[in-house]
Amino acid sequence: MSAHRGPVPREDAARSVRLVAVGFGVTVVVTRLYLALTGYPQIGGEVYHLAHALWGGLLLLVGGLTALAWSNRWVPTVTAVCAGVGSGLFVDEVGKFITQRNDYFTPLAAPIIYAVFLGVLGLALLAGRARLDRPRVLAYSVAVRSKSLADGPLRPDDRAALLRDLDALADHPARPDLAAYAAALRPVVDQAPTDVPRDRARPLLAVLHRAESGLVPRWVHRIVLIVGSVLLGLLSLVGLVVLLALWSSDPDVQIVLDDQTLPPGSRPPVLVVASAGEALLGVLLLVAAGALLLGRDRVGIRLCRVGLLVALAGVNVALGYLDAELVVVAVVAELALLLLAGRYRTRFLTQTTERT
Repeated sequence: MSAHRGPVPREDAARSVRLVAVGFGVTVVVTRLYLALTGYPQIGGEVYHLAHALWGGLLLLVGGLTALAWSNRWVPTVTAVCAGVGSGLFVDEVGKFITQRNDYFTPLAAPIIYAVFLGVLGLALLAGRARLDRPRVLAYSVAVRSKSLADGPLRPDDRAALLRDLDALADHPARPDLAAYAAALRPVVDQAPTDVPRDRARPLLAVLHRAESGLVPRWVHRIVLIVGSVLLGLLSLVGLVVLLALWSSDPDVQIVLDDQTLPPGSRPPVLVVASAGEALLGVLLLVAAGALLLGRDRVGIRLCRVGLLVALAGVNVALGYLDAELVVVAVVAELALLLLAGRYRTRFLTQTTERT
């Protein structure tokens, strides 16, 4: 591929792909919970069945057409939402596409769905690490940011970002043509009117921050984290019990998997991986709770986050093969605890030094 045809990363790619991942994950979780609570209803009557994969495909089409038809600044956000929700609805029914009997509940479906979710998250991480300082990438960034010139008064943040890219491009010796382009555009940006838009969300955020500070002081936040870590840790230690049962020589010890009793001495690899991972998560969360209880907040938060990230990034793939409904509940609980831990770190540990 020639140099001028190679892909160019967008400066907002990480944000857009994260939005796709969030839309995908939330859609799958909400869809599965809704279907389970409503008894898996079908739309279409006795002859037809309008599967939700069709609505997912429609949203994917809408997102693609939106990206092709318009150039406004809101297009990447709309496209990301349509892609996330649409792909979530579509991939959620992957079990019907990989089995001859169109089995929505096939055990392999949940790991495939989860692997796709992890793949999108991985792409978001890669997009966030892309180099944006090369002249060709800077030129593309300038072209995209220049859309704000056509829309009217520049916001201060947009103006600062555009000037930063122009200065970097103008000082780059590798492409004198692009440096000249940046130098010619700089006076236009300098003379463009600016306006500070009214941020309607800021007063609400300020109220929420004050409410959080008043209702959830540090000791309350710590107690919630400790209780959550202990509860989820104890539940995860079921994996340790399963591991011990798998290697037990007691003939009276039986393991029932998918309504079938495993033969003595049988150790399905997926069950071993899921059990070992859950056991590790349980131990890390209980140790994290102990560290938080002793006031070793940094250690506790670090162990809590490590355990939850390991579970979310790998253990749940194997767990999903064993029980698709259980992994949905596990993901929601783990994400909630991870957000609590992250918020605690942001509020109390970012600019403070813990006593060691």
